[in-house]
Amino acid sequence: MVRRTALGQDTARDRTVKRDPITSQSLSPTHRRRRLRRETASPWLGGSLLALLWLALVLGPLGGTLSAAPAPVELEGPLLRSLKIIGAKTVPKKKLLTEMTMPMPSLLPWKKHPAFKEEELEGDILRLKRYYQRQGFYHTEIDRQIETKDGQVSVELRITEGPFVQVVQEEVKEIPTTPPVDLSSLTAKKWPLNQGDRFTVDGYEALKRLYLDYLLDHGYPQGQVEGRVLLDEQQNTAGIEITVNPGPLCHFGDIKISGNVETPDYLIMRQLTFKPGDVFSFKELYDSQRKLYALDLFQNASISPEEGKEKELRIPVVVAIQEKKKRSVKLGLGYGDEDRFRAKLGLRFRNLGGGGRTLELDGKHSSIEDRVVSTFTNPQLWASRNDFVFQSGYIRRYLPGFTDKSYFTMERLERDLPWKIRGYLGHSLEFARPFNIPEETLAILTQTTAGKLYRASMLIGGLRRETVDNHVDPHRGSLLAWTGEAAPNFFGSNLQFLRTVVEGRRYYAPWDSDFVLAGRLKFGFIQPIQSTDQIPIFRRFFAGGYDSVRGYRFDYLGPRNAAGLPLGGEALMEGSLEARIPIYHEFRAAAYIDFGNVFLNIPNFDLGQLKYTSGLELRYMTPIGPLGVGIGIPWNPINSHKDNYRVYFTIGQAF
Repeated sequence: MVRRTALGQDTARDRTVKRDPITSQSLSPTHRRRRLRRETASPWLGGSLLALLWLALVLGPLGGTLSAAPAPVELEGPLLRSLKIIGAKTVPKKKLLTEMTMPMPSLLPWKKHPAFKEEELEGDILRLKRYYQRQGFYHTEIDRQIETKDGQVSVELRITEGPFVQVVQEEVKEIPTTPPVDLSSLTAKKWPLNQGDRFTVDGYEALKRLYLDYLLDHGYPQGQVEGRVLLDEQQNTAGIEITVNPGPLCHFGDIKISGNVETPDYLIMRQLTFKPGDVFSFKELYDSQRKLYALDLFQNASISPEEGKEKELRIPVVVAIQEKKKRSVKLGLGYGDEDRFRAKLGLRFRNLGGGGRTLELDGKHSSIEDRVVSTFTNPQLWASRNDFVFQSGYIRRYLPGFTDKSYFTMERLERDLPWKIRGYLGHSLEFARPFNIPEETLAILTQTTAGKLYRASMLIGGLRRETVDNHVDPHRGSLLAWTGEAAPNFFGSNLQFLRTVVEGRRYYAPWDSDFVLAGRLKFGFIQPIQSTDQIPIFRRFFAGGYDSVRGYRFDYLGPRNAAGLPLGGEALMEGSLEARIPIYHEFRAAAYIDFGNVFLNIPNFDLGQLKYTSGLELRYMTPIGPLGVGIGIPWNPINSHKDNYRVYFTIGQAF
């Protein structure tokens, strides 16, 4: 793994005046050598062992006649019935309980209460006082009251927090270096601890880390950040001095690759976001590591400075990898209120024929869709910067307004573009046949014919920029994507159209917490061209459902026929605003507002016709994503008698 440490030396030291709550501790570990100590047995010890062995042989026959002394019976002491904390105003009681080491009674009535030991309580009281000092309270008093009844103990801790230490002065000093380091972007607005704030050890350490991280990411891996706290316990004030010593400016040196057996060096090198001669940055090491894992070829990928070369101005880098198994199988089972029982089966072949080529076979079954898709990827086709992707498959859908089946092939070239954009250009051929279409629908969509084989030969393209920090549980970052399709008649299509979809997502976690604000916005248009006057039903947009506008039935948002079944539309708009709130451990809550609609054709697009939904979800986070149950309430229900709310079950984030 990549280590985010300053190279070759300690990165932070602490000095205090009067009484300093901070112990001297380096922000990043230095390399240490382990020494093996050899102990030599003494002659006396060897003689004692021989004597004991002789005595055991002599007394062995008598062992059966000797009776073992009964084990002493431990008398059970008092049990802890309850523990209450009174007076904790600034520091949450939950946090104080996590700082204590004595076992706590369970809320479950059938669980036995733990044993109470007064010495454990006294140790925890001292521990809490030290914790309060780290939070800036140096005059905290903790009184205990113990009540014993029927062998059970009730403990009450009364806390008087007292005044806190306030930061009254902060100063950052920079030791000059050539070339000079620009620290202007690290203004007080970004400081985790400012004048007027309550002094905390965590805030002080975070302030030093802020400057150290900047050095590590901007070419100064040998930099040091030292801190000093001037504490006055009588006045309850603290002054902070930070000294930044950047050290020399360093660059990336030679890059060595080890551990690859079938993956070519050029494929690994392409994932690296730096090259020899670039300014050294740990951030580039992290980004490169993520890109290596994204190939799904490696079980382990480590990028680190070469050992022993940390103090050089051109730092060599070692890329050590361990390739994954050539074949893997994935099986998934799930349930949702829309697709009911669903099952997935995936087979993946890696380094097929060498060169990092992969072949993936995916199958899926649910009540609304059956599909089998194969995807072949040849990275860096002919040693170029382009990846070749070939995909083919069969899809059959069972949707509220129709049923269809289609066969398709698609081939495209993908490559990385500037500004972290991934783009592709290619061709797709699709044969689709819709059926089970109601007569009321056919009367409106006159260009749709049940049982007809539609052929679409399309030029396809797309752009995608993604900076999301975690795909399973995103906290920060954004996604912006555009896809386009053009199916003119000179490509051999009997269905001609232009189609485009634009979607943006944004995630923000204030204070680096698990509280996340998320939003998305999506537009879609499909325009008939040439001899096509109307888009058939299987190519139209639909909305409603868990991954669309929650609170409305699946696909039912938008125009409908006389029987109330959805018709779809040639224009789409969707959006969501969501607050993801931590509750307890892995449990989260989400409060959201969704909006959107589908419009029969592009001229009918009207923002005044948007439909809205609000709702709540309870989620439990798992490694594969959240499991959730939610309720959505439409503001404009389709049927006021049965569509006033929807309860649904989900796996994964809505977006």
